[in-house]
Order: sequence, then C-alpha cells, then structure tokens
Amino acid sequence: MLSAAINNYVENQVRNADPLDLIIMLYNKAISCLKISKKAIEEGLDTPEQVKKKTENLTRATEILAYLQGCLNFEQGKEIAKNLHEIYDVLIQELVRANIENNTEIISKTVEILEDLKKAWEDIKCGAPDSKTS
Repeated sequence: MLSAAINNYVENQVRNADPLDLIIMLYNKAISCLKISKKAIEEGLDTPEQVKKKTENLTRATEILAYLQGCLNFEQGKEIAKNLHEIYDVLIQELVRANIENNTEIISKTVEILEDLKKAWEDIKCGAPDSKTS
C-alpha cells in the first residue's frame, strides 16, 4: 500500500514538473544509482545479489545519460548541447568500463561531474522565469 502511494507521488511529481525539474530529477537518479553501485562494489561482489545491484544500477545510470544525450537540442543549445553530448559520451564509455573493471574511482569521478552539471542546471533554474506562470 505504501509502495503504491510512493509511486503515485513520484508519478505526480514527474507529471507536474517543468523541463528543468525533470533534468534535475534525472541527474539525482543517476547519481543515486552510481552511489548504490559503488557501495555494492566496496562491500564485495561475492553474492549474486551484490553483482545484480551493481550491474542494474550502473546500467540505469548509463541509460539515464543516454536519454539525456538523446534529448539534447543542438539547434537551440548550439555549443552547450555539443559539449554536453561529448561529456555524456565520455561518461557512458567510462561507466561501461567501470562496470567491467568494478572501478569505484571511475564511478566517484562520474558522480562528481554529474553533481557539477546538476548544480549548473539548478543555477539555470534559479535564474530562469517559472515556465508555469509564463
């Protein structure tokens, strides 16, 4: 029952969010997944559950980055979109490597980069007029 209520709450948040909020939510989810993966590696991958936790969360984070990359609008975003595309490309490649090598250092660096990017989007949101009132 609680799980359904939480799912409804999250669905409602996503449905009513503006595009900047959605981007920030995606960054938060990717960062969360990466932290779970890193913790699974650090705790040891000696059980199928730990391996599954690491793999599923790294995969989810990679899929989020691929989704963000696919949403880039090069016409509107110009140089910024091009730069983000390249950043996402490198991060996706690095996460594939981290998954193969169980490399927590790569995961930590990726988390740092995503936190910096998320902060930039949050700064844009703070400076941007509320799209729901315009």
